[in-house]
Amino acid sequence: MFIITPLFILCTTLVLFLVLTAIVFKQKSNLTLLHKTLQAQMEAQEILLNELQSSQSLLNSQLIDITDKCQSQQLENEQVCKQLEHRIKVLQQENLEQKQLIEQIKNQQPQDKLYSRAFKLVELGADIDEVVRECDIPRAEAEMLLSVHKNKTSNS
Repeated sequence: MFIITPLFILCTTLVLFLVLTAIVFKQKSNLTLLHKTLQAQMEAQEILLNELQSSQSLLNSQLIDITDKCQSQQLENEQVCKQLEHRIKVLQQENLEQKQLIEQIKNQQPQDKLYSRAFKLVELGADIDEVVRECDIPRAEAEMLLSVHKNKTSNS
């Protein structure tokens, strides 16, 4: 049979110790490599975090500038809007006044046309009765037109 001798036990123990030492050394080497890899990743993450914070700060600054410009532009637009509203009211009032003036002129034109026609009839030699009948104006006015025409022709 097989007899276990102290030398065999010693050799086996030594081999086992060497194998375990190699395993521990390998594990320690793997852990060191893993630690270095994790350290490098952590440094890369910190650099990325710093870059992101810097970018965020820059974007916040730009956002504040844009917000300020928008508020300034909004105030300017509101002022221009108020000026335009005032100008529109003024123009509407002027337009209303012009419409009223045009209406007054339109209302006066029929009278003016009658008197212009009456004066032409007088110039053409019509008598008072014909002017009253054709122009539908009072007799006193027809007499006055005839008188004005006679004075005008006598002064010429």
